[in-house]
Amino acid sequence: MDKCGAFPPLSPRRFAAVTMLRILLRVAALVFALLFSINCSFAQSFPDRVTTFTAGLNAGFGAPYFPTNVLGPPNGSLNSEQPNASQNDLLSLGIGGSIVLEFVSSIVVDGPGPDITVFENPFQPIGYPGFVFCETATVAVSQNGSDWVTFPFNFHDPGTTAGLYSPACYEGLAGIHPVFSSPSNGISPFDPNVSGGDSFDLATVGLPWVRFVKVTDTGTTGVAETIAPSGAIVNDPGNAMNAAPTAGFDLDAVAALHSLPATAVREDWMLYE
Repeated sequence: MDKCGAFPPLSPRRFAAVTMLRILLRVAALVFALLFSINCSFAQSFPDRVTTFTAGLNAGFGAPYFPTNVLGPPNGSLNSEQPNASQNDLLSLGIGGSIVLEFVSSIVVDGPGPDITVFENPFQPIGYPGFVFCETATVAVSQNGSDWVTFPFNFHDPGTTAGLYSPACYEGLAGIHPVFSSPSNGISPFDPNVSGGDSFDLATVGLPWVRFVKVTDTGTTGVAETIAPSGAIVNDPGNAMNAAPTAGFDLDAVAALHSLPATAVREDWMLYE
C-alpha cells in the first residue's frame, strides 16, 4: 500500500496473472459443478411460474384455477381408461394455444436419458389397451425465452379416423401417453419408467441447459394447423372425433428430471457452455 492507504496499480505482468487466476477459478467452479452433477444426483423440479399463456380457440377449461393447476406435480390416474378431468389440475390451451413455463430457482440440464416430462390427460378407450385418445402438442425449449428450439416430431397419417387412435401415428409430440403419477398414489413424476406422460431429452436438440419450456397445441385442419415433416397436417382423435368443439391440449404439469440450482451454476453455464 502507498502512503494514502491505496494499493499501487498492478504491473501488466501481475495484471495478466490475476486475470488468468480469475479465469482458472471460474473454470474450476464450472468443473466442480459438472462433476458434482454427474457423480452425485441431479435435483428434480417443477416450473416456478407461467411466463405467457396464449389461449387458442375454445380455451377456458381450468381458467379459474390458473396458474396453480399447471405448476407443481401431475395428478394422474392408475386407471388408464379413466383420466383425470378436473379443472383443479388441467388447463385447456385451446386450438393452437400455447403456454410458456419458466424455471426460476433452477435450470433444466442435460442428464442421462430424458430431462423433461410433459403431462396431459390422454386415455385408452375401454376395451382397446393398444389405442389412445390423445390431444397433441409440440414442445420447444429455450435458454432466454426468445430463441426457441422445437423437439423433432412427426405425424404419420393412417388414412382412417379409427387409425388415429394408434400411438404409432405420433412421434415426438406431447399428449400421447396416459399419466399415472399423482401425489395421491406416490408414483414419482420424475421416473419416466412409471410416471406416464411424454418425455424429452435435451441432447436431442443439442442444448446443455434450458430455463423455458413451451407447449403448443397442434391445432386442427384449417385452424392453427401444424404441418409435420411427413407433409401431413397433424391430426388426432381429440380433433377428429369430438362431438363438441375441441378445447385442444389439456396441460397437467411439466417436470424437470434433471436440474441444478440456478444461483449456483447458471452464470458459469452461460459463459462456458
